[in-house]
Amino acid sequence: EEQLRLHPGPSLEAEAERFRKMEHAMWLAADTILYPSTDETRHVRNWLATRGGSAEAETIPLYAYDPLSDDGVPGPVGRRDILFVAGFAHPPNVDAARWFVAEVLPLVRASVPGIRVTLVGSNPHVDVLALAGEGVEVTGYVSDERLATYYRSARVAVAPLRFGGGVKGKVLESLRFGVPCVTTSTGLQGLDDASGFMQASDDARAFADQVIRLLGDDDQWDRVSQMSREFIADHYSPEALWRTLSKAIAPAERIFAGTGRPGR
Repeated sequence: EEQLRLHPGPSLEAEAERFRKMEHAMWLAADTILYPSTDETRHVRNWLATRGGSAEAETIPLYAYDPLSDDGVPGPVGRRDILFVAGFAHPPNVDAARWFVAEVLPLVRASVPGIRVTLVGSNPHVDVLALAGEGVEVTGYVSDERLATYYRSARVAVAPLRFGGGVKGKVLESLRFGVPCVTTSTGLQGLDDASGFMQASDDARAFADQVIRLLGDDDQWDRVSQMSREFIADHYSPEALWRTLSKAIAPAERIFAGTGRPGR
């Protein structure tokens, strides 16, 4: 639906309607519905309430991260430049890269000359490859070890998405590594509790201003970095994942308990 607002067309509209019908049918057939986004869970609950659905809808963590040691998260001093990590064959990420480089980056460079951007991710679309040059690097696929190196050296992560559903894994990944992330309302979808330290900016000027501040303000960087890591520990740990799964499977366990069959 978000993509349709930016790029309307009959084929995309038909595909959206196909997925909508498929999801609605599954919701009505399910006992428990798990989505990784609080926004999605809220939508499902409202939809079920208006149609007499009996399923329970819960939000489940998209990932369960083990915590990183403080030694694995360097402070702001010595860090530099901007990092955008994504799979660059995916249309929302292609659009995001193009928008950021064309609309936001020139505004950042007006205040921070010479700032560089690294676009890290597999299968870069031809439109993404065309962005390389003049302080923009397109790496293609990198190993997990190399990706961790990028996170340890980057000053700011960006997720300039203008459409796309659900929780964005690369936003969570940057928070886990303690790299302050600047994103849009789309990138912040489903992360209600992160709004205290992450501000969503859909306007190029406002987006650039947030990046500029994090590039130059060590105290702000430290504050956002610490809150980012605390957010991951609270909401995306193995314990957080198990809390949701335990609640989701409890009805089934009660049913199996009454039949004498194993509940797991």
